[in-house]
Amino acid sequence: MIGDVFLKFTGKIDRRSPQDEGKPEDPVIRENWLCRDGKLRKPPGHESKFTDLTDIPRWISRYNTTENSVISPKTFVYTQDGIIRVLNDSTFVSTSVKTLLNEDAYPRSWLFKAGDQNKLFFVDGENLYRHDGNNSNLFEKVDLNDSDGNAVNPIDVIEHKDRLFVISKTKLFVSKNLGPEVFDDANDSIEIIVGSGKGFNLALGKIEDKLYIFNTEGIFALDGDVISALASTFEVRLVDDTKIIVPRSVVRVEKALLFIADDFELRSWDGNSCTMLSFELKLKDYFNRNSNMLDKASAIYHNNYYKLSFVETGESEPDLEVWWDAFEDKIDLVRGRHVSCYMRTDPTIESEYVQMGQSDENKIVQDEIDYDFDGTAIVTRLRTRDILIKKGLNVRFLAFYPQFEPTGDRDLTIIYLLDGRSSQWTQNLRGEIKTLGFISINNQAQAMSRVRPNINYARGQSIAFDITEETLGQKSDFIGMGMDYITKYQKKGVAVGA
Repeated sequence: MIGDVFLKFTGKIDRRSPQDEGKPEDPVIRENWLCRDGKLRKPPGHESKFTDLTDIPRWISRYNTTENSVISPKTFVYTQDGIIRVLNDSTFVSTSVKTLLNEDAYPRSWLFKAGDQNKLFFVDGENLYRHDGNNSNLFEKVDLNDSDGNAVNPIDVIEHKDRLFVISKTKLFVSKNLGPEVFDDANDSIEIIVGSGKGFNLALGKIEDKLYIFNTEGIFALDGDVISALASTFEVRLVDDTKIIVPRSVVRVEKALLFIADDFELRSWDGNSCTMLSFELKLKDYFNRNSNMLDKASAIYHNNYYKLSFVETGESEPDLEVWWDAFEDKIDLVRGRHVSCYMRTDPTIESEYVQMGQSDENKIVQDEIDYDFDGTAIVTRLRTRDILIKKGLNVRFLAFYPQFEPTGDRDLTIIYLLDGRSSQWTQNLRGEIKTLGFISINNQAQAMSRVRPNINYARGQSIAFDITEETLGQKSDFIGMGMDYITKYQKKGVAVGA
């Protein structure tokens, strides 16, 4: 152990408990540090791949199919000027294949397997389209009307038991069995009003063989025989009154569906009950609650992290992400990746990788490359709780030992705050902030060197650290902070150490 006391800050981000209470390992702020296996690590970097887009990308999807043992994957992207482009993985050039789509849409899509072929179904809030793998990359409109003959505005699409399911704001449309483009069959397709019809459908999701509709009235489940013909028992029923508010936040994570509920907290639905996953974090404080801003959110599950990119309070485009770790049930915040949409390849078909649209530039980047955000340093920040070293006693801090791995040169700014919650024996120190400045840590120095505070101002009952690290291209693991101190008993009316 380095120092008289050594602390790791690998607990959950806790913004609900008073800052001078709670566990010392639960920080108040932790950004661009991922907590796993007892260490804090920077998130992976990324670099540009496609920079010739004409507007912000809002949807990106990988199409693949295997015909005659030949795999033909390709990536499509929708930009908010209403254009679908196909991306060339070799030349990194995009080509327009469909124009005059709904502008400023937040599309969704699904691959429907029909025999040996996959069909990609795409909705843009106005129409349903199909791409069947043709070499000309055609997206053909699929007719979808309600029972009164009115055109439907589809907002989400999914395959379930050999049928295609599409939702509008109030209704669920079920295609013919093995006929994903047929919604007007008198005997084998149907439309259903979800709930009272007063709420709005926002998303579809599946857990194994169960289909769920996420609505502003709650979570609805599909019951009935949908394999052969639509049986008389076929119905959509309310199974939980938890209400969704962020449409594209629904993602399946192992055997549950994660989403943002109307209290702006992250919740998990496992088919039986809903569990809040963001209690300590107080996630609702971060969201820009304008409905147009909520529509811009996007989510993915990758590398055992549920990742949600959304628009933060006071902003107009996504720049902040929630990363929920399925291994350790912890949430961290990642800032500066500017993700407008995600795409993950299918690892059962090809090498796995993730590409992301950018909300601040008209481009696509590839994830998990290098240790910077496309040439910009990753700025990490850690703000600890007010740490009480010896209950009932004052202490004098002699030295701090910030421990980082691996070796290398980095600039580290540490600000420490003594008795931030005030102490009657140290009134003159209340709110005192001592800047240690930039500490250059060379080679093995991070394990041996110490940082000495100004002794005259290093006395008090509690201490908090605000640590910032931003070294371009530098891999970084933060192990923890060691401290040397001596105990000083409280003497009413007498200066500590007198």
